Amino acid sequence: MKSNFLTKDTKAIIMLCGVFKKDRLQRPLLESLFGRGVQLGFAVEEWQRNGIWIISRSDRDYPARYKKHLKDRSPPLLFGVGNRTLLNGGGVGIVGFGKVDEEGAAFARQFGEKSILIDAKRLILVSCQHRLTWLTRVCVPGYRVCLISWGCCRKHDELSLRKAVERQAVTRMGGREMTGKWSFPGSKWWKFDFHTHTPMSSDYGRGDESLKNTQPEEWLQNAMQSGLDCVVVTDHHSGDWIDVLKAKNRELQQCETKPDWYRELTIFPGVEITVAESSGRVHLLAVFDPTCDGNKVTGVLGRFGITGGHGDDQNTSTTTSFLKTVQRITDEGGVAIAAHINGANGLLGNARTLKPGLESSLEALSAAEFCDLHRFDDLDPQLKRAVDRLAKVAGSDAHKPDEIGRYFSWLKMSQPTIEGLRLALLDHEFCVKNQEEDPNHLPGIFLSKLTIKAMRHCGRVNDKPFFIQLHPHFNSIIGGRGTGKSTVLESIRIVTRRDHNLAIEAPRVKDELDKFMQLSQRKGVMLNETEILLELNRRGKNYRLRWRFDGQGAVLEEQNNSDWQVVEPGDIRGRFPISIFSQKQINELASNPRGLLEVVDRSPEVDRAEWNSRWEGVKSQFLQLRERRRGLLLQLAGEQEIRARLRDLESDLKQYEEKGHGEVLKHYQKRNQQQYGLADPEVFDNLSSGIRKLISNAVLSDFPSHLFDQQDETTAVMKAIHERAEQGLTQICERLGELANTVDELRDKRKNAIRDSKWYQVVQASEAAYEALVKEYEEKKSQLSIYLYGEWVAQRNQLQQQLRTMDSIRKEIELIDTQIEAFLANFETLRRELFEKRKGFINRVIGTSAFVRMDLVQYGDVSSLEDDYRSILSLDDGKFVSSVCDRENSQGLLWELATWDEAKTPESDLRDLILQIKTKTFDIAKGQVAGYHGAFDNRLKKLLETQPAVFDQLDVWWPEDMLRVKYSKDPNSGKFDDLEKGSAGQKAAAILAFLLSHGDEPLIIDQPEDDLDNALIYDLIVKQIHENKNRRQLIIVTHNPNIVVNGDSELVHVLKFENGQVQIDQQGGLDVPIIREMICTIMEGGRQAFEKRYKRIAGG
Repeated sequence: MKSNFLTKDTKAIIMLCGVFKKDRLQRPLLESLFGRGVQLGFAVEEWQRNGIWIISRSDRDYPARYKKHLKDRSPPLLFGVGNRTLLNGGGVGIVGFGKVDEEGAAFARQFGEKSILIDAKRLILVSCQHRLTWLTRVCVPGYRVCLISWGCCRKHDELSLRKAVERQAVTRMGGREMTGKWSFPGSKWWKFDFHTHTPMSSDYGRGDESLKNTQPEEWLQNAMQSGLDCVVVTDHHSGDWIDVLKAKNRELQQCETKPDWYRELTIFPGVEITVAESSGRVHLLAVFDPTCDGNKVTGVLGRFGITGGHGDDQNTSTTTSFLKTVQRITDEGGVAIAAHINGANGLLGNARTLKPGLESSLEALSAAEFCDLHRFDDLDPQLKRAVDRLAKVAGSDAHKPDEIGRYFSWLKMSQPTIEGLRLALLDHEFCVKNQEEDPNHLPGIFLSKLTIKAMRHCGRVNDKPFFIQLHPHFNSIIGGRGTGKSTVLESIRIVTRRDHNLAIEAPRVKDELDKFMQLSQRKGVMLNETEILLELNRRGKNYRLRWRFDGQGAVLEEQNNSDWQVVEPGDIRGRFPISIFSQKQINELASNPRGLLEVVDRSPEVDRAEWNSRWEGVKSQFLQLRERRRGLLLQLAGEQEIRARLRDLESDLKQYEEKGHGEVLKHYQKRNQQQYGLADPEVFDNLSSGIRKLISNAVLSDFPSHLFDQQDETTAVMKAIHERAEQGLTQICERLGELANTVDELRDKRKNAIRDSKWYQVVQASEAAYEALVKEYEEKKSQLSIYLYGEWVAQRNQLQQQLRTMDSIRKEIELIDTQIEAFLANFETLRRELFEKRKGFINRVIGTSAFVRMDLVQYGDVSSLEDDYRSILSLDDGKFVSSVCDRENSQGLLWELATWDEAKTPESDLRDLILQIKTKTFDIAKGQVAGYHGAFDNRLKKLLETQPAVFDQLDVWWPEDMLRVKYSKDPNSGKFDDLEKGSAGQKAAAILAFLLSHGDEPLIIDQPEDDLDNALIYDLIVKQIHENKNRRQLIIVTHNPNIVVNGDSELVHVLKFENGQVQIDQQGGLDVPIIREMICTIMEGGRQAFEKRYKRIAGG
C-alpha cells in the first residue's frame, strides 16, 4: 500500500510492479535502482538472518487470495516477522500515518473497497486516525492476519501486539522493532506526560462516577502501557495520591515476577493550581523532583493560601498573583508550567496581542503546555516572539485512566530529575521534541566501548584495564593537560587500523603515531602485553575489534548472546568506516590538498577503492597487450633476412632448372608446390575426433534419489525434469555421432576423388620422372646436386611459410594497435569518471558553505609531477635537470606543465600538455628528435632498448586532480581567498567545515578548536555538531567549553592522570551537577558557557 513513509526508491519499485498503474520510469531513476542491487541483496540477507521474512508476488508462498481478489492492487512485496503462514487466512489490517497525500488516500480507499470483498466478517480495516481499539480485536478468534506499521502502536497497543505475536495469532508487517531498554550512559530522550489527574480530582471521570474507584495499580498500568517514561501527577490543589502511586510503583518494581505490562516509570509530584487573576481564573502546573512526596505539594499549596478545597477546581484558588505563584514554585525547587495555555483557563486562552501584564507573566515562565503548537504563528509578532521563547510541552490532562499518555513530549536528560527537567526546558530548542516517533534512534554504526589493557600509562590501575563507555551520539572528552585524552583517540585509530591513512594525509602525524606505538623502552607507550579492544554496533549487531602489540588474538569477533565468536575480519576499514582527525592532522590537511582528496575518495559516493580495482584491471590488460605487441614485433625482426634468402634460393633454382633437366624439375617443383598448397586432411580428422570427444563428455549424472524424499510431491517433478533432459541429451549425442560419420565420409570421398583425378595421375608421372632423374644422377655419382635441389625446394617452402606467418602476425599487430588505442581512451574515460564523482561529491557537501569553497582541476596537481616522472623512467634525483625540469632557466620537458598555474594556462590545455610530454619522451627514446642534452637522450634510448615496458607505464600515467581550497575571512561577505594565504585558524576552519559537512560514519576529532576564535567555534563547530549528531556518532576531544555546553553533549567523559595512569574521573550528561562543576573547574570559560546557554549558573 502506498503511504508517506515509503521512500522514493520503494515507491519506484512498487511502480515497476504495476501497483500504481505507472507504465514507465525515468532512465536515471531506473539506473539508480538497478545500481543498488548488490546493497539491497546484502540488506535482504541480513533481514532474513534476523528473522524478518520477505515474500514477493512471484513467490509460491504469496497469499493466493490477495492476487485473486486484489488483482493488480495486491502488494508486490510483503515483509514482516511472526507466523507467515497466517497470511493465507485472508484477514488484513491497514494502518498508516495521519498525513498522506491525495494519491495515497485514494489508493487506500480503493484497496479497502476491494479488500472488503475477501471476507467482511474477518477483515479489519483501520484508518490512519482510528487506531485506539483495533488491536484488541485482533486477539478475538477469527481475526488471523494483521498488516501493521509498528510505529502507530500506542498505549495498550504495544502489549496487545506483543502477546499476539508471541502466540502467533498475528503477523506484524513493516515498521520497526520496538525500542528495547536504553543501556547507554549519558543523556537520552524520555517520554513525558506533563498533565494527569487521579480520582483525587473532583472532576475525575468526566461525569463517569465509576472511574473514581480506579485503583493505583490500574492507573499505573495505563501509564505504563502508554509507553511513558515519566508522568507528572497534577491533581487540582492536592498531592494526596502522589504517595499512593509512588508506593504502588515501588511495590511493582520490587516484585520478582512483574506484570507483562510493567515498565520503569518515574513519577514527578505535581499539582494543578488555579490562580485568580483580574482577567479570570488561570491554571498553572507546579512540578517537583521525583524524590519529593505529597507533603511537599501540600506545603507549597499552604504558602499560596490553599489549606482546603483539595481536589476542587471550581471554587479554590490562590491568594497570590500569577507572578508570585510562579516565583514561589521556583523558590521551592519546582518548575512552573502554564497549563493548556491556549485553551480554557489558559494564560493565553483568548489572547490576540501581547499586553504588558501578559508579557511579564510569560517572561516569568520557561515552559507551557500547548493544546495547539501553531496557534500563535499568524498572530501578533510580539506575542509570537514571547511564546516562542517558551518550551512547548504536551500533557494529556487525563481525567480517565485510558487518557493517560494521549499527548506527550520527549525531553532529553541523563536521569529524570527536576534539575534535568529544568535544564531541558531552558534549552528546549535541542532538548524538547513534540512528536510521536521515539527519537532514541541509533546510527547505522557507532562505537560503544573502548578497553585499554596494559599500556604504559593506561590500563594498569590495580591490574585492571581502562575502559570508556560511549554514547551513540555526541561524546565529549575533557580533562586537564596530560590527562590522556589523545591516548583515547589514538587507541581508537590503532584498533580500527586507521593509521594506514596517515601516510598520505598527514605524514608527520604518522611519524608521531609510529613512535607512540613503540615499546616503552624506545620512548613509546606500548608493552609486550598491551591490548586494545573496541566494541562497535553495526546495523544492530555487536562486534569487537582487537589489537595487540604482540599480534596475538582474533582481530574481529561478533557477539552471539553473551558470547564472542571469532569471525573473518575482511576489510576492516571498509566494513567499519570511521573518520578520525587530530588537530595536527587537520593542519596538515590544510597544507596538503592531496590528503584532503584522500578523504573525498573514501566517501561512498566516490569509492576510490572500487575505482582503483577497475583501473588496475584495465591497466593490467593494457600492459599485457603492449608486452604481446613487443613479442610479435620480435618475430618480425628477421623478415628482411628471410626475404633475401628466399630471393637467393629462387635464383639458384632457376639456374639449376635451366641446365638440361629443367622441364622435369620444373614440372616436379610445380606439382610439389600444388600438393603442399592443398588443405591438410588432418582438418577432417580433428573435426571428427572433436565431435566424438563432445559426445563422450556429454554425460548427465544419475538423479540423486538419496537426496530426495520419495514422499515429497516435488521429488517426482524433479525426477521427470531430469529424465527429460537425459533423453534430450541422448538424442543430441546421436545426431552429433551422425555428424561425425558425415565428416569421415567427406574426408574419404575427398581422398578417393583426388586419387581418381587426372591431376593425381600427372603428379604421379611427375614424381616418377623425378625419381628416374635422381636414379640417373646416383648412377653418375652426382647425387649431391640433385639432393641439393630438393633441399632448396624444401628451404624455399619453409621460408614462404615463415613469410605467410609474418603476414598473420602483422595483422594481429594491427588489431592489437586498435585495442591499445581503445585502452588509452578508456584510461581517460576512467579518469573523467573519477573526476566527475569527486566534483559531484564536493559540490553536494560544500554547496553554499559560508566558510569554504573547493574547486577541482583535472590533472592539475603537479606537486609530485617531477617525482612521478623520474620514478617511472628510473631517473635519479638531481640528474638531467635541464632536460626534465629546470625552473631557473625555464626549460625541460615538464616545465610548462609544472608551472601551468603560475602561468595561468587554461585548465582545458592540461591534457594536451601531458600528451606532449609523453610523445616527446618517446620520440627522444626512438631517436626521432633531440632533447635538451645528449646524455639524457642516450639514457632514454638505452632505456627503450633494455626496459621498453617503462614507456608503457608512462602511457598509463596521468597527474592527480588538483583540489583548490579557498576560505572566507568573513563568512558573511561571500568572498573567498586561497587557503594557503590564510592563518592557522582560517585554515582549520575551512578544513573542519568540510569534514563536518558529510558522512554518517562515526567522526572523532581531537581538539578542533585550536587556532579558532570563539565566534568561529560557535558558528562553525557548534552548529555542525547539532546537524551531525542526529545522523552519526561524534567523539570530540576538547578544551573549549562552548563545544561541550552549546554543542549539547549527550555524554561528557572527564579524564584524570593519577598515580601515573589515565583514569576516568567522572562521566555523565550536562544535567548532572558534578559534570557541570567539572566543566566549570577544568575548562577555561566553562562557567560563562553555562551562563550563556542557560542564563543562570546558580543551580549548577
